Amino acid sequence: MSLMDQLLDRKEIKLSLLLISFSIFLISLGSISGSESTARSFYSTDSLFFANVFSELIKGYEEGNVFYGLRDWTWTPAFYLFPDLLLYFLLRLLAIPINASIEIVHLGYTILQWTFLFLSWNILFKRFLPKESNISFLYRISIWFVLGGLFILQSRFLPLFLPGFHTGTWCLLPISWALFFTLKKNKAYYALEFLLIFIAVLSDPLFLPSFLIPVLLYELFTKSSRIVKEPKLLIPDLMKWIPIVLGLFLGVKTYSLLVKNNTVFFPYRYFEKSIFGNFKLILDPSFWNSLSILFSSITGILWILSFGSVVLFFGLRKFRKDDEQSLNLDLFYLFSGVILPFFLILIAYVSEDTLPEKVPFRYLGILVPSLFGLLCILIKGRTLKIITFFIIIYGGSYLTSYIIQNKPLKIEYYPDWISCLDDLGRKNHWQRGMGGFWTSAPVRNFSKIGLVSDYYEPDLNIRPWQNTFRWYQLDRNYSFAILNELDEDVLSKTFGPGAHKEECPGAKIYVFSTKNVKEIENFILLKKADINSWKKNTGRE
Repeated sequence: MSLMDQLLDRKEIKLSLLLISFSIFLISLGSISGSESTARSFYSTDSLFFANVFSELIKGYEEGNVFYGLRDWTWTPAFYLFPDLLLYFLLRLLAIPINASIEIVHLGYTILQWTFLFLSWNILFKRFLPKESNISFLYRISIWFVLGGLFILQSRFLPLFLPGFHTGTWCLLPISWALFFTLKKNKAYYALEFLLIFIAVLSDPLFLPSFLIPVLLYELFTKSSRIVKEPKLLIPDLMKWIPIVLGLFLGVKTYSLLVKNNTVFFPYRYFEKSIFGNFKLILDPSFWNSLSILFSSITGILWILSFGSVVLFFGLRKFRKDDEQSLNLDLFYLFSGVILPFFLILIAYVSEDTLPEKVPFRYLGILVPSLFGLLCILIKGRTLKIITFFIIIYGGSYLTSYIIQNKPLKIEYYPDWISCLDDLGRKNHWQRGMGGFWTSAPVRNFSKIGLVSDYYEPDLNIRPWQNTFRWYQLDRNYSFAILNELDEDVLSKTFGPGAHKEECPGAKIYVFSTKNVKEIENFILLKKADINSWKKNTGRE
């Protein structure tokens, strides 16, 4: 054993590498608010959805019924109950006694989710390669934290760090797979497997195809020839599917019942229509033309690396014929990290007519942990130790360069345009305004004087998505409108002349005239009437 091997194998050194890598990750979080583009994505309306829900629950609690805060919400297609919603709400509750800001909660969630994502995939890794997992654990998690820091510094793959972007599914999948592949199970094991599957598919129906596709391909690839030779093995193989099928079936059924409730509204639901009639869309040339755009993107680069790993995997098979467990895990990573994302793109295309390059990365996030796991199998031993050392050096150097070249690190997110809006609000005693989907949630969460902004379409129709109709039923008049996503001509025609505009960095503010009070009151009454009529027609009163 060389001197370098002896040095890198010392427990003190390995723990030091982990500490340094975790520090790189933590410090990178301070770069988010200092980068306008990163902060805009990190604190977008999508990522603030749970923050808005929590605020309404607190208001409900103050009014005597916490669940009243759930009334009239318009939800995303997935519940995101576990781990996303549960973890986020737990952090917000813990933040109350210490008066921690939303930014602290978001960053705390990022740390926990990124750690959970690694640990959950390590369970699958350990199921196949227990000895290798114990040896390489500290090296792999050190690389993982450095990668996380680099992703944040480069504003890459941010959905993996945020609540409500399917990353909870990517966390639960490897645990479910590890349970499925466990050889000796008792009743408690089967019950746990059923419960986890049920909760996972209820929380996010995307779990269903994501779980099944890699498992079915793996079972077909590794066991079909053996079962053909020994048909009696088919029965015990089918028996292990019972808790899986029950969990998936009951999860889907429960989801289908809950989305029909009269408290929370789901504008779009999973399982509402069959996608099979749309498969002819795959024959459309535009689908295949758009694949080249996908592969030229950063996600495409990951896929190219994945396919390169496929070639490397099959090239190495002949040198590792006696290492069946490594080969099996490699194979499973290929199915989860290459075949599954491609299938999800097909699903999005045929069900929503969304071209591949327009499929959000949130649906392809499993690429990252799968590819990472695959590379950790292909690169191990002394090579893994050396790579860990140099990746940490690179990550530290990159972070240092970033700090020197960019703004100082900070936690508080208070963009100039919201600061400007607050100044105008203080001067003019504003309380309530209107804006588009992407501008309104940041105002609600980061205004220091408590300004609120309601979501509207450019034609001033209510946008029923990640908001609650309770917002629109207040009697308080509108004082301003953020023009970034609204039509100034529509505002003028609706509320009459007399308004003027104020300039804020990156935003134009439409200020209603005091002469428009009557028109504003009539507009609010009209929206209330529309909501009440809709609720009556849908049986939600």
